[in-house]
Amino acid sequence: MIAVNLGPLALPVSPLLTLISIIIGFTVTSFVAKKAGVQQKESASNALFIILLTGLVVGRFVFVLRFADSYDSFWQMLDIRDRGIDYMAALFSALVVLFIQLKQRQLRKALLSGVITMIALFTLFTLVITAGQAQAVLPDTSFMQLDGKKVKISDISQQRPTVVNLWASWCPPCRREMPVLQQAEQRYADISFILLNQREPTDTVEHFLQQNGLSFKHVLLDNKGDMATAMAAFGLPVTLYFDTNGRLVHSHMGELSAASLQQSIEQYLK
Repeated sequence: MIAVNLGPLALPVSPLLTLISIIIGFTVTSFVAKKAGVQQKESASNALFIILLTGLVVGRFVFVLRFADSYDSFWQMLDIRDRGIDYMAALFSALVVLFIQLKQRQLRKALLSGVITMIALFTLFTLVITAGQAQAVLPDTSFMQLDGKKVKISDISQQRPTVVNLWASWCPPCRREMPVLQQAEQRYADISFILLNQREPTDTVEHFLQQNGLSFKHVLLDNKGDMATAMAAFGLPVTLYFDTNGRLVHSHMGELSAASLQQSIEQYLK
């Protein structure tokens, strides 16, 4: 499962579960610290917040440094909607701050309880998501090309790493990330890129591509949303990463930046 439907909203599963882990971690920290008094409760919560904030800031900073060439402006570097984080840097910096905070003896039990709870839940959720992804494979389904002919995704992939992007012309973040995908297709010649339009007629798709000067090797039409249904990918855009064996190894719901796309390709497909 890639997304969860909450009424009219479609939320990506991975960030949602991370947020749940953090909320429960704060709750445990506050509960344990409460026994030591109101002052300790507030201090423990503040200390945990500083730990998480440090990890987030450092993780983002290192990510931006690694992929600085992929950003066109300073404001793009600040835009965290692409969820670009260097997780090793974030974890290391958070642990350093944690050890510093543990010097305060009265906060040790509460902080360790909260941090261990967060790590345990995050690990559990990650294992569940990974196990679910392991069951997902590149479907042997035929979709219509813009010339009216049908083709199977597996025939396009031909046992190469494959990136499948689910999109629609009415979707603003889909439109914004199109140049990023086009540049990536030109850069990574050994990877198959498939732009799988969701539930739009051929003339609408062709007009959009021509109007925006976009050209891709493989643009397919998913008139019934079969791919999104099969992958439980509610909401757009969604980018799916398949390895040479056709197994889903990563997914990203939401707008891509050049940096986040590069990170995913290098981490999961190279």
